[in-house]
Amino acid sequence: MKHTIKELGDCRIEITVEVDPTVWESAQQKALNRALSNVQIKGFRKGKAPKALAMAQVDPSRVMNAALDEVLTPAYASVLNEEHIQPFNRPSVNVTKVTDKELTLVFTVTTMPKVTLGAYTGIEEKRPVVSVSEEEIADSISQRLAAAAELSVVEREAKEGDTVVLDFKGYVNGEAFDGGEAENYSLELGSHSFVPGFEEALVGVKAGEDKEVNITFPQQYVAELAGKEAVFHCHIHEVKEKSVPALSEEAVADLGIEGVKTVEELKEHEKKAILEKKTNSANAAYYDAIVAKIVAASKVEIASEIIESDVAAREEQTKKQIESNGLTFKQYLEITGQTEEQMKENLRKGSEENLKTFLVLQAIAAKEHMVVDDAELDVELSKMAEQYKMKVEDIRKALGNSLETFRENLQNRKIQEFLLANNGENVKAEPKLSSEKAEEAEEEKPAAKKPAAKKTTAKKATAKKAAEPKAE
Repeated sequence: MKHTIKELGDCRIEITVEVDPTVWESAQQKALNRALSNVQIKGFRKGKAPKALAMAQVDPSRVMNAALDEVLTPAYASVLNEEHIQPFNRPSVNVTKVTDKELTLVFTVTTMPKVTLGAYTGIEEKRPVVSVSEEEIADSISQRLAAAAELSVVEREAKEGDTVVLDFKGYVNGEAFDGGEAENYSLELGSHSFVPGFEEALVGVKAGEDKEVNITFPQQYVAELAGKEAVFHCHIHEVKEKSVPALSEEAVADLGIEGVKTVEELKEHEKKAILEKKTNSANAAYYDAIVAKIVAASKVEIASEIIESDVAAREEQTKKQIESNGLTFKQYLEITGQTEEQMKENLRKGSEENLKTFLVLQAIAAKEHMVVDDAELDVELSKMAEQYKMKVEDIRKALGNSLETFRENLQNRKIQEFLLANNGENVKAEPKLSSEKAEEAEEEKPAAKKPAAKKTTAKKATAKKAAEPKAE
């Protein structure tokens, strides 16, 4: 089928198709025959009336539309197959010429993102050096002891660090407002969990007292209360003092940490935990830095339509999360001091960055043949089954719809292992092939002599392939 392709920019193309006259005439005839077969005229069986009489009952526009439907999808699919085009979604279609003999169709198509990889091995990057100070160990132990502290009721004035149990109800201009009251609420003074001025005003109260607390809500607050003066009527039930145990062998034993019985063992335990946490964080930052350089060296073309679709999904997810925390979207914007457009722009930047990273990593996986086939998946499932003392089929059932996500995570692990082996600290090492390519290289070795290093063959990288679209 004769066709031309015009680049429109933003990963959009325009495909003009001139349908073969014989194909178009055949489609019209089929559509007409179907229409005539459904005509019902009194005195004749359905579809058996003389053509001259039946034609009067046929709507030409409906026949033409039926003929178009007959031609559209095959014409579109033919061009996609011939030109190896990967569409992102269904195209828009315009009929620019239509007669009994001629039909010209124009498809406007948003294509899948295109990735041109830059260098993805030999990237220099230093792994962060981590250490743990005595001060960090001491702070960690202090936090553990504070978490194990006991509260005891005291008959004295409350001071900072104490917990007061109170009822309160807030008023603005003499009227109570939503969310401004509670009963038997435990509030640690100095925790800064309430609006500025509230906790400070309760320093000095005693059990059984009533107190009015005057505050001014911050300007960065929900619109209904921002900047307004309020008074809270408070009744104090109890004042509790926090008793933090001193560091001792007895306190260490009370923490109940397996294998930790002495102060020195606790210090070593905290040092190891802090070091592990900082090391994991440093390793993640190290890998992210390598990936960022690879992405920066690559060219990624993503249609704005794809980005906006992702932004819309992220925005919807964000709104649901905000509502689950008891806020309206409007209140969230007011508290964070941003407009809806500013929030969308932040989401847009994050979306574009995440999509580019995903596409580049997928392109590397495709080029290096890093796939997780069913056999490898079965091996990993068997390992998991052994770990949890379960049957493999039960593991599959437990994963359910997440099985493919599990496969993707295995592939991501392959990608990470490959990039870490060929970049950063290992930049001077010989490039390591992925396991699949290593097997290919091994199979292709000549028997007579040791071969030179096999150069990897680049294959066209593709992102996740969308389902074959249907023309509208």
